[in-house]
Amino acid sequence: MNGQQDGIAGDLYLDRYRFGNQNSQFLFGGTPIAATIPSERSNLKWENTATIELGVDYGLFDNKITGSINAFQKNSTDLLSDAPVADGSNFTNRVLQNVGDLQVNGIEFTVNADLIKNEDIDWNINFNATYLDREIKKLALDQDITTGGIAGGTGNFIQLFSEGFAPNSFYVYKQLYDTAGNPIEGAYADLNGDDIINSDDRYLKENPQADLALGFQSSFNYKNFDLAFNLRAQIGNYAYNNVNSANAQYDLLQDNAVLGNLPTSVLNTNFQRTSDVILSDLYLENASFLRMDNITLGYTFNRPIKKFASNSIRLWAGMQNVFVLTNYTGLDPEVFGGIDNNIYPRPRTFLIGANIKF
Repeated sequence: MNGQQDGIAGDLYLDRYRFGNQNSQFLFGGTPIAATIPSERSNLKWENTATIELGVDYGLFDNKITGSINAFQKNSTDLLSDAPVADGSNFTNRVLQNVGDLQVNGIEFTVNADLIKNEDIDWNINFNATYLDREIKKLALDQDITTGGIAGGTGNFIQLFSEGFAPNSFYVYKQLYDTAGNPIEGAYADLNGDDIINSDDRYLKENPQADLALGFQSSFNYKNFDLAFNLRAQIGNYAYNNVNSANAQYDLLQDNAVLGNLPTSVLNTNFQRTSDVILSDLYLENASFLRMDNITLGYTFNRPIKKFASNSIRLWAGMQNVFVLTNYTGLDPEVFGGIDNNIYPRPRTFLIGANIKF
């Protein structure tokens, strides 16, 4: 059992005050004094995580193939979250709190293999896979907790902590479409059948965490040549495209008589107003991907400069962020937290170098 204190500021045990608006002042003995505001108060404790794990390590064919298989369960209690509080009960409307319990069940598999190993060729590969199932088991007062603030409008949240679901599951309206398959602006399904479209018709759909994470590494040497690369994949993760939901509306084409830039997805939806569409599940996309993080090719010259007693010189060239395969329409499917406001692409980097051994 381990304690987890990340997220708890070191000064939360103190009575803290902050200055308010610079115009909020009062006179004391004829001197203007700036007003201060109490900061939030919360009684906190560390998160606790208890883990049980069963595993097998294996080695086959004189350990040419090695690896492990592990199954585990993690039960976390007193989870920390910035959760809402009742009006008037504190000095802000959201406070860091211990809110509930989370269970994570998982299976991990790894294999490392020397496929070829002789005088001229050395080829090694490594593969790993992790499956995770996350479920919130309990929340304080059995109440759902909104999270995942989004751009576009004021006070909108797109994610929810709810018992029986994964953390940060997306909380959306079900989009309706016309007979041609085009989304209808502001038209959502009446899920509870009361003939009224309101927050009671929002539902939980998917979450930002991948169900399955995969990794593959290869290292290949042929005589003086060497080639290495790394692949990663995530399957089952979803992302909310906040760039499109907050900006792909024609009403934003002109702001205060100044032309603005709109995402090209507005050409597919023809939506007019952000407030009509901001919470639609239309913007929730499967962000599964396969990515090659890096690849390196090198050649080693043995004792090329006898005058300087050089043992070897290795010349190499490499690339980072080589490619990504995905159906996600945003700039990058790897979105931390699941809410995508990214407007800058990840750079592709080309590298060359030399390693000299004396």
